[in-house]
Amino acid sequence: MKIEARDTLDNATIMQINDLEALVQVHDGTYHDIYLDNRFNFDQRMPAFLFAWLENILVGFLSIYADNLEEAELSVIVHPAYRRQGIATALIDQAKEIIKTFHITDISYISERRFIESKKYLQETYQIDWHETEYLMEAKEMFEQEYPEATVQVRKAVMTDARSIASFQAKAFESSFQEAMTYAEGSIGEDDHDIFVFLNQDEDIIGSSSVNTTAEYYYLFGLAVDPNYQGQGFGTQGIYQMMKQLSAEDKRPFRLSVEKENEHAKHLYQKNGFKVISEVVYLNE
Repeated sequence: MKIEARDTLDNATIMQINDLEALVQVHDGTYHDIYLDNRFNFDQRMPAFLFAWLENILVGFLSIYADNLEEAELSVIVHPAYRRQGIATALIDQAKEIIKTFHITDISYISERRFIESKKYLQETYQIDWHETEYLMEAKEMFEQEYPEATVQVRKAVMTDARSIASFQAKAFESSFQEAMTYAEGSIGEDDHDIFVFLNQDEDIIGSSSVNTTAEYYYLFGLAVDPNYQGQGFGTQGIYQMMKQLSAEDKRPFRLSVEKENEHAKHLYQKNGFKVISEVVYLNE
C-alpha cells in the first residue's frame, strides 16, 4: 500500500474520491460528504489530502480541514472491501505527522451517529460529546410560500460587499474580522462557491449565506444575520429568497448543517422545508 499526500486536487482525482465516497455511503448508510477544498485552511501549503493506493485502486482517503492553529478536523473513508487492514490507521498516522509540522494543537474526527453506534470500538477509543453534534438537513425541493410583509431582498454578493459581510459575520460567529474576511473573499464569485447577501428596505446588508454548488445538491452554510437585526424573521426570509433564486437557475435538493442544540436555527430551516437526514458527530482522542 502506498500513502500519498497532496495539497491540491484535480478534477480526475476528485471524481475518484467521489466514487469511493458514494460506495462508502451506500455501504454504511451515511450522508456526510467530505469537504474537498483547502482554500480556507490557514496555510494552503499544508498537504491536506491523503490517499491510500493499492496499485491503481483508491482504497482510502483522508482530508484535513484547519482554518486556524487550534484544531484540525479529519475526515477518513476506507473502501468497505479493504477494511481492517490498517488503512485508516496509516492515513491518520501520516496526517498526525503533517499536523505536528504545522503546530496545530488539537485533532477531531468527523463521523455520523449511525456509523459510530455500529462500531463499539470507536465509542471505547474516542471521547464523544453527544451534545456537541450537528444535524445534517435536506430539503428535496423548495416549496412556495408567501410572506405578507416581505422585508428582505437577496442578491449575489460582489467583492465590494466583503467588508460589510465580514463585519457582522465576525460578531455572529465570534471570530476575528480577518478570519471572516478570508471566508468572504474566498467565497464571492467563485465557480463552486458563492455568497448571497440579505438587504433590508434601506438596502443595507443585514445578513448573508454561502452556497457550495459542486455536488448534485446545493449545500448552504455560513448563515449569519447582523445581531442588530436578529429575531425579526430576516434569516427565514433570506434563506427562502436565496433558495428561490438558486432553484430558478437549476432545480436541485438543498442541504445544510445546524448545531443540534440550536433549536432556533433548526426551526428556521424547517420552515423552509428542511428535514433531518443524519447526525454528524465529532470524536476526540
